[in-house]
Amino acid sequence: MKLKVIHILDIFPSKSETFVINLILESIEKGYSAQILANRILNSKDSSQESLLLESGLYKNAETFNPNIPQNKLKRILLAIKVLLYNIRYMPVFFKTLNTKRYGLKAKTLKMWFQASIFLKYREADIFHAHFGKNGKLLSEMKDIGAIKGDIITSFYGYDTFSTDNDRTYFKNYYKSTFVTSNNIVTSSRYLFNNLICLGVPEHKVLINPVGVNIDLFRYRNRVYSNRLHIITIGRLIRLKGQHLGIDVIKILKDRGYNVQYTIMGDGDEYHALIDKIEKLELKEEITILKGGSQEKVLEELYKNHLFLMTSIKDDLGREEGQGLVVAEAQSTGIPIVCFNSGGVPETVLKNKTGFVIEEGNINEMANAVEKFILTPDLIVSMGKDARCFVEENFNNKIQSQNILRLYK
Repeated sequence: MKLKVIHILDIFPSKSETFVINLILESIEKGYSAQILANRILNSKDSSQESLLLESGLYKNAETFNPNIPQNKLKRILLAIKVLLYNIRYMPVFFKTLNTKRYGLKAKTLKMWFQASIFLKYREADIFHAHFGKNGKLLSEMKDIGAIKGDIITSFYGYDTFSTDNDRTYFKNYYKSTFVTSNNIVTSSRYLFNNLICLGVPEHKVLINPVGVNIDLFRYRNRVYSNRLHIITIGRLIRLKGQHLGIDVIKILKDRGYNVQYTIMGDGDEYHALIDKIEKLELKEEITILKGGSQEKVLEELYKNHLFLMTSIKDDLGREEGQGLVVAEAQSTGIPIVCFNSGGVPETVLKNKTGFVIEEGNINEMANAVEKFILTPDLIVSMGKDARCFVEENFNNKIQSQNILRLYK
Protein backbone atom coordinates (compact mmCIF):
# COMPACT_ATOMS: atom_id res chain seq x y z
CA MET A 1 0.00 0.00 0.00
CA LYS A 2 1.37 3.41 -1.01
CA LEU A 3 2.16 5.98 1.66
CA LYS A 4 -0.08 8.98 1.02
CA VAL A 5 1.53 12.43 1.29
CA ILE A 6 -0.53 15.63 1.22
CA HIS A 7 1.46 18.71 0.16
CA ILE A 8 0.19 22.04 1.49
CA LEU A 9 1.10 25.06 -0.66
CA ASP A 10 0.14 28.71 -0.70
CA ILE A 11 -0.01 29.20 -4.49
CA PHE A 12 -0.08 26.41 -7.05
CA PRO A 13 1.48 26.47 -9.54
CA SER A 14 4.21 29.02 -8.79
CA LYS A 15 6.99 29.89 -11.23
CA SER A 16 9.47 30.45 -8.42
CA GLU A 17 8.85 27.17 -6.56
CA THR A 18 9.85 24.56 -9.14
CA PHE A 19 11.86 22.77 -6.44
CA VAL A 20 8.62 21.81 -4.66
CA ILE A 21 7.20 20.24 -7.80
CA ASN A 22 10.49 18.44 -8.44
CA LEU A 23 10.29 16.91 -4.95
CA ILE A 24 6.69 15.83 -5.41
CA LEU A 25 7.38 14.25 -8.81
CA GLU A 26 10.40 12.44 -7.36
CA SER A 27 8.22 11.06 -4.54
CA ILE A 28 5.66 9.78 -7.05
CA GLU A 29 8.45 8.11 -9.02
CA LYS A 30 9.55 6.38 -5.80
CA GLY A 31 6.07 4.99 -5.17
CA TYR A 32 4.40 7.58 -2.94
CA SER A 33 0.88 8.85 -3.50
CA ALA A 34 0.84 12.66 -3.67
CA GLN A 35 -1.99 15.20 -3.42
CA ILE A 36 -1.73 18.99 -3.49
CA LEU A 37 -3.88 21.27 -1.34
CA ALA A 38 -3.30 24.96 -1.99
CA ASN A 39 -4.61 28.27 -0.75
CA ARG A 40 -4.91 29.49 -4.34
CA ILE A 41 -4.86 27.51 -7.57
CA LEU A 42 -3.78 29.39 -10.69
CA ASN A 43 -3.94 28.49 -14.36
CA SER A 44 -1.52 25.73 -15.33
CA LYS A 45 0.05 28.17 -17.81
CA ASP A 46 1.35 30.16 -14.81
CA SER A 47 3.87 27.38 -14.24
CA SER A 48 7.25 27.03 -15.93
CA GLN A 49 6.66 23.25 -15.69
CA GLU A 50 3.18 23.07 -17.24
CA SER A 51 3.74 19.89 -19.24
CA LEU A 52 5.05 18.05 -16.15
CA LEU A 53 2.06 19.11 -14.07
CA LEU A 54 -0.43 17.98 -16.70
CA GLU A 55 1.30 14.69 -17.49
CA SER A 56 1.62 13.73 -13.81
CA GLY A 57 -2.01 14.59 -13.00
CA LEU A 58 -0.91 16.88 -10.17
CA TYR A 59 -2.72 19.88 -11.61
CA LYS A 60 -5.92 18.01 -12.39
CA ASN A 61 -6.20 16.63 -8.86
CA ALA A 62 -5.10 19.74 -6.94
CA GLU A 63 -7.69 21.18 -4.56
CA THR A 64 -7.95 24.44 -2.65
CA PHE A 65 -8.26 24.42 1.13
CA ASN A 66 -9.70 27.94 0.99
CA PRO A 67 -13.23 27.50 -0.44
CA ASN A 68 -15.60 30.30 -1.33
CA ILE A 69 -17.59 31.19 1.78
CA PRO A 70 -20.91 33.08 1.38
CA GLN A 71 -20.67 36.70 2.47
CA ASN A 72 -24.28 36.61 3.61
CA LYS A 73 -24.31 35.45 7.23
CA LEU A 74 -27.51 33.40 6.95
CA LYS A 75 -26.30 31.61 3.80
CA ARG A 76 -22.98 30.93 5.50
CA ILE A 77 -24.68 29.35 8.51
CA LEU A 78 -26.98 27.25 6.33
CA LEU A 79 -24.00 26.00 4.30
CA ALA A 80 -22.12 25.24 7.52
CA ILE A 81 -25.05 23.13 8.74
CA LYS A 82 -25.13 21.30 5.40
CA VAL A 83 -21.41 20.57 5.68
CA LEU A 84 -21.87 19.32 9.24
CA LEU A 85 -24.71 16.98 8.26
CA TYR A 86 -22.56 15.55 5.50
CA ASN A 87 -19.77 14.91 8.04
CA ILE A 88 -21.93 14.26 11.09
CA ARG A 89 -19.57 11.67 12.59
CA TYR A 90 -16.96 14.40 12.91
CA MET A 91 -19.19 16.78 14.84
CA PRO A 92 -16.62 17.27 17.64
CA VAL A 93 -14.05 18.42 15.06
CA PHE A 94 -16.36 21.13 13.74
CA PHE A 95 -17.32 22.42 17.18
CA LYS A 96 -13.63 22.78 18.09
CA THR A 97 -13.25 25.23 15.17
CA LEU A 98 -15.58 27.64 17.00
CA ASN A 99 -13.01 28.38 19.72
CA THR A 100 -12.64 32.12 19.08
CA LYS A 101 -10.16 32.54 21.93
CA ARG A 102 -7.80 30.07 20.25
CA TYR A 103 -8.48 30.65 16.56
CA GLY A 104 -9.74 34.24 16.48
CA LEU A 105 -11.35 35.56 13.31
CA LYS A 106 -11.07 32.21 11.52
CA ALA A 107 -13.43 30.77 14.11
CA LYS A 108 -15.76 33.77 14.18
CA THR A 109 -16.26 33.84 10.38
CA LEU A 110 -16.55 30.02 10.14
CA LYS A 111 -13.55 29.96 7.80
CA MET A 112 -11.90 27.27 9.91
CA TRP A 113 -15.16 25.26 9.89
CA PHE A 114 -15.05 25.06 6.10
CA GLN A 115 -11.31 24.42 6.00
CA ALA A 116 -11.79 21.51 8.39
CA SER A 117 -14.37 19.98 6.05
CA ILE A 118 -11.72 19.84 3.29
CA PHE A 119 -8.95 18.42 5.46
CA LEU A 120 -11.31 15.75 6.79
CA LYS A 121 -11.34 14.23 3.31
CA TYR A 122 -7.63 13.53 3.75
CA ARG A 123 -7.78 12.72 7.45
CA GLU A 124 -6.28 9.25 7.04
CA ALA A 125 -3.29 10.36 4.96
CA ASP A 126 0.05 9.22 6.35
CA ILE A 127 2.01 12.46 6.02
CA PHE A 128 1.20 16.15 5.61
CA HIS A 129 4.06 18.21 4.21
CA ALA A 130 3.67 21.95 4.67
CA HIS A 131 5.72 24.09 2.32
CA PHE A 132 6.43 27.40 4.11
CA GLY A 133 5.83 28.12 7.77
CA LYS A 134 2.33 29.55 7.62
CA ASN A 135 1.09 26.30 6.10
CA GLY A 136 2.76 24.45 8.96
CA LYS A 137 0.74 26.68 11.27
CA LEU A 138 -2.44 25.67 9.45
CA LEU A 139 -1.59 21.98 9.80
CA SER A 140 -0.94 22.40 13.50
CA GLU A 141 -4.47 23.80 13.83
CA MET A 142 -5.98 20.96 11.81
CA LYS A 143 -4.12 18.44 13.97
CA ASP A 144 -5.24 20.24 17.12
CA ILE A 145 -8.95 19.92 16.27
CA GLY A 146 -8.59 16.34 15.00
CA ALA A 147 -9.24 17.03 11.31
CA ILE A 148 -6.02 15.20 10.38
CA LYS A 149 -4.15 12.31 11.99
CA GLY A 150 -0.92 11.87 10.03
CA ASP A 151 2.61 13.05 10.77
CA ILE A 152 3.60 16.59 9.82
CA ILE A 153 6.74 17.90 8.12
CA THR A 154 7.14 21.67 7.75
CA SER A 155 9.65 23.16 5.29
CA PHE A 156 10.85 26.74 5.80
CA TYR A 157 12.37 28.31 2.69
CA GLY A 158 13.24 31.93 3.43
CA TYR A 159 11.01 34.86 4.34
CA ASP A 160 9.07 32.61 6.73
CA THR A 161 12.12 32.40 9.04
CA PHE A 162 12.72 36.14 9.23
CA SER A 163 12.05 38.24 12.33
CA THR A 164 13.30 41.47 13.87
CA ASP A 165 13.79 42.51 17.48
CA ASN A 166 10.41 44.24 17.29
CA ASP A 167 8.33 41.29 16.07
CA ARG A 168 10.32 38.27 17.27
CA THR A 169 8.06 37.61 20.25
CA TYR A 170 5.03 37.61 17.96
CA PHE A 171 6.58 35.06 15.58
CA LYS A 172 7.79 32.90 18.44
CA ASN A 173 4.18 32.62 19.63
CA TYR A 174 2.89 32.24 16.07
CA TYR A 175 5.14 29.25 15.28
CA LYS A 176 5.11 27.68 18.75
CA SER A 177 2.37 25.17 17.90
CA THR A 178 3.99 24.50 14.49
CA PHE A 179 7.29 23.54 16.11
CA VAL A 180 5.50 21.32 18.63
CA THR A 181 3.19 19.55 16.16
CA SER A 182 5.68 19.07 13.32
CA ASN A 183 7.57 15.79 13.53
CA ASN A 184 10.35 17.35 11.44
CA ILE A 185 11.36 20.87 10.41
CA VAL A 186 13.30 21.24 7.14
CA THR A 187 15.19 24.30 5.97
CA SER A 188 17.66 24.89 3.17
CA SER A 189 20.68 26.66 4.67
CA ARG A 190 22.63 27.28 7.86
CA TYR A 191 21.60 30.94 7.60
CA LEU A 192 17.89 30.02 7.70
CA PHE A 193 18.54 27.51 10.50
CA ASN A 194 20.01 30.31 12.60
CA ASN A 195 16.92 32.41 11.90
CA LEU A 196 14.73 29.56 13.15
CA ILE A 197 16.84 29.18 16.28
CA CYS A 198 15.95 32.80 17.11
CA LEU A 199 12.29 31.75 16.91
CA GLY A 200 12.72 28.86 19.31
CA VAL A 201 12.77 25.86 16.96
CA PRO A 202 13.78 22.59 18.68
CA GLU A 203 17.21 21.91 17.15
CA HIS A 204 16.79 18.12 17.24
CA LYS A 205 13.84 18.35 14.85
CA VAL A 206 15.66 20.32 12.14
CA LEU A 207 17.13 18.93 8.94
CA ILE A 208 19.23 21.34 6.86
CA ASN A 209 18.63 20.16 3.33
CA PRO A 210 19.52 22.57 0.50
CA VAL A 211 17.06 22.93 -2.33
CA GLY A 212 18.49 20.89 -5.18
CA VAL A 213 18.93 21.30 -8.94
CA ASN A 214 17.63 19.02 -11.66
CA ILE A 215 21.09 18.28 -13.07
CA ASP A 216 19.58 16.31 -15.96
CA LEU A 217 17.84 19.51 -17.08
CA PHE A 218 20.56 22.00 -16.12
CA ARG A 219 23.32 20.28 -18.09
CA TYR A 220 26.93 21.32 -18.31
CA ARG A 221 28.07 23.27 -21.35
CA ASN A 222 31.60 24.42 -22.08
CA ARG A 223 31.94 28.19 -22.60
CA VAL A 224 33.99 29.86 -25.32
CA TYR A 225 35.16 33.42 -24.64
CA SER A 226 35.83 35.82 -27.49
CA ASN A 227 36.41 39.54 -26.92
CA ARG A 228 33.21 40.22 -24.96
CA LEU A 229 32.27 38.89 -21.50
CA HIS A 230 28.60 37.97 -21.24
CA ILE A 231 27.22 38.28 -17.69
CA ILE A 232 23.78 37.38 -16.38
CA THR A 233 21.67 37.90 -13.25
CA ILE A 234 18.37 36.03 -12.81
CA GLY A 235 15.80 36.77 -10.11
CA ARG A 236 12.74 38.76 -9.16
CA LEU A 237 13.18 42.49 -9.72
CA ILE A 238 12.97 43.53 -6.09
CA ARG A 239 15.34 45.53 -3.91
CA LEU A 240 16.63 42.46 -2.06
CA LYS A 241 17.92 40.96 -5.33
CA GLY A 242 20.20 43.96 -5.80
CA GLN A 243 20.15 44.22 -9.60
CA HIS A 244 20.74 47.98 -9.23
CA LEU A 245 24.19 47.16 -7.90
CA GLY A 246 24.84 44.88 -10.86
CA ILE A 247 24.19 47.88 -13.09
CA ASP A 248 26.76 49.89 -11.08
CA VAL A 249 29.31 47.10 -11.58
CA ILE A 250 28.79 47.22 -15.37
CA LYS A 251 29.27 50.99 -15.30
CA ILE A 252 32.62 50.56 -13.52
CA LEU A 253 33.75 47.92 -16.04
CA LYS A 254 32.70 50.08 -18.99
CA ASP A 255 34.61 53.05 -17.55
CA ARG A 256 37.67 50.80 -17.31
CA GLY A 257 37.34 50.16 -21.05
CA TYR A 258 36.08 46.57 -20.93
CA ASN A 259 33.64 45.09 -23.43
CA VAL A 260 30.84 43.49 -21.41
CA GLN A 261 27.21 42.51 -22.03
CA TYR A 262 24.90 42.22 -19.02
CA THR A 263 21.50 40.49 -19.06
CA ILE A 264 19.06 40.92 -16.18
CA MET A 265 16.22 38.38 -16.26
CA GLY A 266 13.11 38.63 -14.09
CA ASP A 267 9.85 40.38 -13.24
CA GLY A 268 9.03 42.69 -10.37
CA ASP A 269 8.42 46.12 -8.91
CA GLU A 270 11.91 47.42 -9.62
CA TYR A 271 11.61 47.05 -13.40
CA HIS A 272 11.02 50.74 -14.23
CA ALA A 273 13.59 51.95 -11.68
CA LEU A 274 16.20 49.68 -13.25
CA ILE A 275 15.32 50.85 -16.76
CA ASP A 276 15.65 54.47 -15.62
CA LYS A 277 19.04 53.76 -14.07
CA ILE A 278 20.31 52.07 -17.24
CA GLU A 279 19.29 55.08 -19.31
CA LYS A 280 20.74 57.57 -16.83
CA LEU A 281 24.11 55.79 -16.83
CA GLU A 282 24.02 55.45 -20.65
CA LEU A 283 24.25 51.66 -20.55
CA LYS A 284 21.51 50.74 -23.01
CA GLU A 285 24.07 49.13 -25.32
CA GLU A 286 25.56 47.05 -22.50
CA ILE A 287 22.49 46.00 -20.48
CA THR A 288 19.28 44.18 -21.43
CA ILE A 289 16.36 43.36 -19.13
CA LEU A 290 14.33 40.29 -20.09
CA LYS A 291 10.98 39.48 -18.49
CA GLY A 292 11.06 36.12 -16.69
CA GLY A 293 10.04 32.99 -18.55
CA SER A 294 9.99 29.19 -18.45
CA GLN A 295 12.80 26.94 -17.24
CA GLU A 296 13.67 26.38 -20.89
CA LYS A 297 14.08 30.13 -21.39
CA VAL A 298 16.23 30.40 -18.26
CA LEU A 299 18.45 27.60 -19.57
CA GLU A 300 18.70 29.23 -22.97
CA GLU A 301 19.95 32.44 -21.39
CA LEU A 302 22.36 30.71 -19.03
CA TYR A 303 24.01 28.92 -21.95
CA LYS A 304 24.60 32.26 -23.69
CA ASN A 305 26.62 33.68 -20.80
CA HIS A 306 30.08 33.24 -19.28
CA LEU A 307 29.50 34.50 -15.74
CA PHE A 308 26.67 34.73 -13.19
CA LEU A 309 26.44 37.83 -11.03
CA MET A 310 24.50 37.17 -7.79
CA THR A 311 23.73 40.65 -6.50
CA SER A 312 21.34 39.83 -3.61
CA ILE A 313 21.78 41.97 -0.49
CA LYS A 314 20.06 42.70 2.81
CA ASP A 315 16.92 44.74 2.11
CA ASP A 316 15.53 47.68 4.10
CA LEU A 317 13.68 45.29 6.43
CA GLY A 318 16.81 43.27 7.14
CA ARG A 319 15.84 40.24 5.05
CA GLU A 320 18.47 38.34 3.07
CA GLU A 321 18.53 35.59 0.46
CA GLY A 322 17.74 32.24 2.08
CA GLN A 323 19.85 30.06 -0.20
CA GLY A 324 19.87 31.25 -3.80
CA LEU A 325 18.82 28.21 -5.84
CA VAL A 326 19.56 30.03 -9.09
CA VAL A 327 23.24 30.13 -8.09
CA ALA A 328 23.31 26.33 -7.96
CA GLU A 329 21.37 26.10 -11.24
CA ALA A 330 23.86 28.40 -12.97
CA GLN A 331 26.86 26.44 -11.64
CA SER A 332 25.25 23.20 -12.81
CA THR A 333 25.50 24.51 -16.39
CA GLY A 334 29.18 25.41 -15.93
CA ILE A 335 28.97 29.11 -15.07
CA PRO A 336 31.26 30.54 -12.36
CA ILE A 337 29.68 32.87 -9.78
CA VAL A 338 30.50 36.27 -8.37
CA CYS A 339 28.27 36.99 -5.37
CA PHE A 340 27.92 39.14 -2.29
CA ASN A 341 28.41 37.60 1.15
CA SER A 342 24.72 37.82 2.02
CA GLY A 343 22.33 35.38 3.68
CA GLY A 344 22.66 31.77 2.59
CA VAL A 345 24.19 32.53 -0.82
CA PRO A 346 27.85 31.87 0.18
CA GLU A 347 26.82 28.36 1.27
CA THR A 348 25.95 27.67 -2.38
CA VAL A 349 29.40 28.64 -3.71
CA LEU A 350 32.78 26.97 -3.16
CA LYS A 351 34.81 30.09 -2.45
CA ASN A 352 37.64 30.80 -4.93
CA LYS A 353 36.98 27.44 -6.57
CA THR A 354 33.59 27.85 -8.26
CA GLY A 355 33.32 31.60 -7.81
CA PHE A 356 34.24 34.66 -5.76
CA VAL A 357 32.42 35.85 -2.65
CA ILE A 358 32.55 39.62 -2.17
CA GLU A 359 31.83 41.86 0.81
CA GLU A 360 28.14 42.74 0.64
CA GLY A 361 27.44 45.86 -1.40
CA ASN A 362 31.07 46.44 -2.43
CA ILE A 363 30.61 47.13 -6.14
CA ASN A 364 34.28 47.98 -6.74
CA GLU A 365 35.41 44.61 -5.38
CA MET A 366 32.70 42.89 -7.42
CA ALA A 367 33.94 44.67 -10.54
CA ASN A 368 37.50 43.55 -9.66
CA ALA A 369 36.31 39.94 -9.43
CA VAL A 370 34.58 40.15 -12.80
CA GLU A 371 37.72 41.71 -14.26
CA LYS A 372 39.68 38.55 -13.38
CA PHE A 373 37.59 36.56 -15.87
CA ILE A 374 38.27 39.14 -18.60
CA LEU A 375 42.02 39.13 -17.97
CA THR A 376 42.19 35.35 -17.46
CA PRO A 377 39.44 33.78 -19.61
CA ASP A 378 40.65 30.26 -18.77
CA LEU A 379 39.02 30.78 -15.36
CA ILE A 380 35.61 30.59 -17.04
CA VAL A 381 36.19 26.99 -18.09
CA SER A 382 38.19 25.76 -15.07
CA MET A 383 35.84 27.27 -12.48
CA GLY A 384 32.84 26.23 -14.57
CA LYS A 385 33.94 22.57 -14.49
CA ASP A 386 34.50 22.74 -10.74
CA ALA A 387 31.09 24.37 -10.37
CA ARG A 388 29.38 21.49 -12.16
CA CYS A 389 31.10 18.91 -9.93
CA PHE A 390 30.26 20.95 -6.82
CA VAL A 391 26.54 20.96 -7.69
CA GLU A 392 26.48 17.27 -8.62
CA GLU A 393 27.88 16.40 -5.20
CA ASN A 394 26.06 18.93 -3.01
CA PHE A 395 22.92 20.25 -4.76
CA ASN A 396 21.66 17.34 -6.83
CA ASN A 397 17.88 17.40 -6.45
CA LYS A 398 17.68 13.60 -6.50
CA ILE A 399 19.99 13.39 -3.49
CA GLN A 400 18.19 16.24 -1.71
CA SER A 401 14.81 14.62 -2.43
CA GLN A 402 16.06 11.32 -1.02
CA ASN A 403 16.76 13.09 2.26
CA ILE A 404 13.12 14.15 2.42
CA LEU A 405 11.85 10.71 1.35
CA ARG A 406 13.79 9.22 4.25
CA LEU A 407 11.79 11.48 6.55
CA TYR A 408 8.60 10.23 4.91
CA LYS A 409 9.62 6.66 5.69
